[in-house]
Amino acid sequence: MVLAGLQEGLQGQWRSLRADLFPKVVLLDLSDPQVLIGQALKAGKPVEPVWTVPVPARTCREGVPVAIEALGDLIGDLLLEHSSLNPGLVVALPRELGLWRLLSWPEGAQPAMAVEELRERQINLKWPVNLEAAVLDVQPMEQQPGESLVVGTSQEALESWIEVFAFAGGSLRHLIPAQACLHVALEAELAEAPAGQLVGLLQPSSHDCQLLVWRDGVPEFERTLPLAPDQLVPALARCLGFCRSRLGPGPIRLFQGESLEAATAIAEQLGLPVEMADRGEYGSLHLAGLGRLALAR
Repeated sequence: MVLAGLQEGLQGQWRSLRADLFPKVVLLDLSDPQVLIGQALKAGKPVEPVWTVPVPARTCREGVPVAIEALGDLIGDLLLEHSSLNPGLVVALPRELGLWRLLSWPEGAQPAMAVEELRERQINLKWPVNLEAAVLDVQPMEQQPGESLVVGTSQEALESWIEVFAFAGGSLRHLIPAQACLHVALEAELAEAPAGQLVGLLQPSSHDCQLLVWRDGVPEFERTLPLAPDQLVPALARCLGFCRSRLGPGPIRLFQGESLEAATAIAEQLGLPVEMADRGEYGSLHLAGLGRLALAR
């Protein structure tokens, strides 16, 4: 009995040591709150399989978990099935929760305490959440001195997701806004774009299509478009026309993050070929961004 207990203890210590020596990161794409996509990252590379499961109805509302324990149990069961012991978790938040805004500072440079300055001045970013109730990050834009990219999300929503992962288990490392994941995934394409070129991304979800537009590597425009081709194409034409009138009449390079039914119609009717964004061996473009962020940190 003593030897059996000792053996069990040693096995438990080895499992814990193995988790420390051979850490495994799991990337979770929750950008579409109706679908969860997961993939492991091991030795700095994405590995198979990529797993996709529907998120049960009424567990989230506008990207915020409402059935916290049930959602945590679902994710926990999936982690047990698809990952190693106590994985590190890097998560893309639902798209609805990600907020960002380009901000120009009157002083011509970002203040040292930028977040505090934002709140003290009560700058109106036209967000659905008050700055006092938001988690914020402010990064200066090297391409445009005197401007900063403000990224944020609701503190309450963030705490709800942290609670979900407390039920799920694993070691939560990062919760990343979905838009930031896409930005990182397209860094190479944004870097090689000539000055003044508009780079657009169409990112379809289960129920709509997100349009993001960058100029000179800076995110300038975001809209949610209908998914049906007969509605998406004219809506896209209006958005791109607005961007050209406001940002300059430069050329446009257009990407799709996932296979888009309207791609052929866009090319035929708007004269814009829609390239497939390179996501490498990752299961989604959001996962590609998460993987690069995980490796960078």
